[in-house]
Amino acid sequence: MQYGFVSTIKEQLKKINEAKYKRVYFLYIVNVIAAIAIPLLSLFLMRIIIERLNTSGFYELFIIILGFGISLILISFISWFCNNLTFVMFFKIRVEEYKKMAYLCKNMDYELVEDSKFQTKMNAAYEALSADGVGFQGFYFNLFRLTGYIASFIVYAIILGIFSPWILLACLLSYVVAYLTNNYIIKVMNKVKNKREEAFKQTDYYFKTCFDFNYGKDIRIYDMAPLIKDKYDKGIISYIGALKHIASKRFLVGLIELFFLLLQDGLAYFLVIYAYFKNGISVGEVTFYLSLVVALSQSFRSFADEMISTTNNLKLSSEYFTFLSESKFYSTSGHLKAFPKNETLEVEFKDVSFKYPNTDKYVIKNLNFKIHKGEKLAIVGENGAGKSTIIKLITGLFKPTSGQILINGIDISLFNMTEYRKMFGVVFQEVNVYSGSIIENVCGIDKSVEAITRAKECLMGVGLDKKIETLPKKYDTELLKLFHDDGIELSGGEQQKLAIARALYLDANMVILDEPTSALDALAEATIYEQFQSLVNNKTAIYISHRLSSTKFCDHIALFSKEGLLEYGSHDELMAKGGRYFEMFTLQGKYYQGGDDNV
Repeated sequence: MQYGFVSTIKEQLKKINEAKYKRVYFLYIVNVIAAIAIPLLSLFLMRIIIERLNTSGFYELFIIILGFGISLILISFISWFCNNLTFVMFFKIRVEEYKKMAYLCKNMDYELVEDSKFQTKMNAAYEALSADGVGFQGFYFNLFRLTGYIASFIVYAIILGIFSPWILLACLLSYVVAYLTNNYIIKVMNKVKNKREEAFKQTDYYFKTCFDFNYGKDIRIYDMAPLIKDKYDKGIISYIGALKHIASKRFLVGLIELFFLLLQDGLAYFLVIYAYFKNGISVGEVTFYLSLVVALSQSFRSFADEMISTTNNLKLSSEYFTFLSESKFYSTSGHLKAFPKNETLEVEFKDVSFKYPNTDKYVIKNLNFKIHKGEKLAIVGENGAGKSTIIKLITGLFKPTSGQILINGIDISLFNMTEYRKMFGVVFQEVNVYSGSIIENVCGIDKSVEAITRAKECLMGVGLDKKIETLPKKYDTELLKLFHDDGIELSGGEQQKLAIARALYLDANMVILDEPTSALDALAEATIYEQFQSLVNNKTAIYISHRLSSTKFCDHIALFSKEGLLEYGSHDELMAKGGRYFEMFTLQGKYYQGGDDNV
């Protein structure tokens, strides 16, 4: 569903009602009264002072000024209080929307992470929630101020129209011109919107890269800083170019607006001064009406500027609501729950094909094979053969472009995805360590005795306990130094062991290791796999590894090439076959044995 401005406004007001903040409308009314009263009281005070300078004594004027001053202070305080109260309400509403956005992004189709068009839409939606005065929350502030400006404008216009319709007409003409010029600027901004968004996405990426510690080593060793700076500068230049285009147009239309403003003020001054000499209005009234013209002009221009801000914020909110309504981003989840933990899995691919979003090249084409219950399968092959893609398809992160994937004979699309993923303990190629204690990195927020005991057993199973026992805080040692000065950095191999322990802790129906030991030496890897066999027990397990020595632990081996499944069988069967697997295994064996003098 595409949200227009009217439907977006309705949706935003609906959020106020959903949050049960209907009292905010009363605060709006109070704000309107304050917006009218404060400037009018100031204008009347100036008029009274000027008119009574020669007729009233000092103390009489002092009492009048004191009375007006106390009134202004009281009204200003009430206005300030209402503004702060509404800020808290609007902030809470935005936070709830941010939670909703985060939840939906968590449950969106994972393959969209690699879709640049989706990323652009998501960034625009997030921008609507990015700050207090922007987008979603910004609109509420706009509405709060707009009601005050509109009410002030109407009151000023009535008072001025009664005095001189011609002055009011000149003011209205000036405002019409201002409205048209502002509307033109909005159209210009919308035209360069996509350019601004693309430039923002580029600069935001390189900005975050510079502050991501994970890139720190590569940036220094490979001197990537000039490249990143160059890319960032190009994005900034593009972004500034869009802003300069808007500024140049704003300057030209500003000259036209200025001409009509001078015409308005000139006519107003002439008619007020003429009335002073012709109709005998007082000097105080002259000051009052001239100040009223300025106040009227200021209220309209504030209104016009606020309308530009409102339009921009509504545009962001519109993209946010449209993004949430895009059901194609979120797969319809089935209803089936996860199998019991003691039930192992059988996986079958039936004519499965897959290609990434916005591409025509298939990574997998018409794949058919089965992983039997309790089987230990090694998936090997050349880079780009789709090994990791197969894992992401099995775990439901990717959906097949065509074909079916069956788990124990059931199409995985029939499962609730949150439930479905409980059945898999996966160690991906990219190991993520979180800023928290070692034990929290394994068992999360579950601090029960049973959970901690099991987490320690899993850490022991992967051989990380010896390292942990040497640390002062042992299992409570904090990882990373983001929040704790005494945090430690694990080596690449230790991080992989931690990730394997995390997968084991889940006690899932199926265990999948996607290159989990690439940072370990061959002996350490062999030890991990030997221990892992006993930890996995009778569960179905999949191993992906470039080191073919690990395949000897498996029941079967599936060798993939870019053309698909090339060879399938046990280690002995494939060695006896003398095919591609035999060549790869023999070649790697020479490397480890030092039999190739050219290596």
